[in-house]
Amino acid sequence: MAVVSGNSCNRVAAKLPGPPPFCKCRLQYYVQVLVGDVSLNQNLLPRLNQSYSGPFGHAELFAFNATEGPEQAFTRIGYARGFTIDSAYKASDIIDLIEVELISYDDGKYKGTIQIQGEIRAISPNEVAIVGGTGSLRGARGFGFIERVLLDGSYGRFHHDLHFIY
Repeated sequence: MAVVSGNSCNRVAAKLPGPPPFCKCRLQYYVQVLVGDVSLNQNLLPRLNQSYSGPFGHAELFAFNATEGPEQAFTRIGYARGFTIDSAYKASDIIDLIEVELISYDDGKYKGTIQIQGEIRAISPNEVAIVGGTGSLRGARGFGFIERVLLDGSYGRFHHDLHFIY
């Protein structure tokens, strides 16, 4: 199981249909990113004016595995899917993305989704907002940190450290 900690976040365990509610305050997992994957360059939206504003407005969809540990061999606990839009207006080497992400989570006990959004920059960690959830994570709110922790061969790994405030 991914690392969970804390016993209570003021979440009342109501009897609702579906999987049991996730009553921990913290959830940590890793997202495995295949660098150079052709699925990352499908140009959902093209750049608006590349000669003046560089990549501004360029959008991409993504779908990656989420694991309980940093290596690919660790148990998969779900998927991270979503999209990014490049928001760096001036052409430069600085990465500045707006990201909306849906985590489909299933560790065998808890099952549901977590929706996060925020600004992703080249310098880690990046803070994101938890804006909702379903299933075991129904109504989730809080914040999280996303940090690139390892670039090994063709895979980049990002540590997600989510903190729930119910």
